[in-house]
Order: sequence, then C-alpha cells, then structure tokens
Amino acid sequence: MLEARDLYCERDERTLFSGLSFTVDAGEWVQVTGGNGAGKTTLLRLLTGLARPDGGEVYWQGEPLRRVRDSFHSGLLWIGHQPGIKTR
Repeated sequence: MLEARDLYCERDERTLFSGLSFTVDAGEWVQVTGGNGAGKTTLLRLLTGLARPDGGEVYWQGEPLRRVRDSFHSGLLWIGHQPGIKTR
C-alpha cells in the first residue's frame, strides 16, 4: 500500500498542492492528470522518493518512505518523459 498524508509542495513560490492525502492499494490504478506545470511529475517524484515534499509524508506498506527507501527502490522502475540518451 502506498499512502500520501497531507503532502505539500511549493515550486518557485507557487503552491502545487497542499493537504494532499490518498491511499493506493495493491492492484489499484491511479490516473494523474493536469495541465503543463500542474505538478504531475513532481507528485510522481515525491511518491517514488526521488524528491522530498515540503510538508507531509509518503508511506510504503505503513512505513515512512524515507526509512525504507532502499528496499522500495530495489523494486522501482522509473520511465520519465525525457529522452534517456542525450546527443552531443
């Protein structure tokens, strides 16, 4: 189970989200939508431990993600929207 509790994130003095809380159970799918710059990628980075929220906490199987980050990352595959190979 993945849980977000009271997440807060601010970028460039703009609040992307505040008080965001939800739970995703095993086998459950979630769709994240929003306009350009709305915070979709930032939210995914927070939920995977690739970035830290300005407030609140992310939990993986009941434990704070920051405490179980290594074991969580051993089963994580991140495919971002930017090309992985850069031209010279």
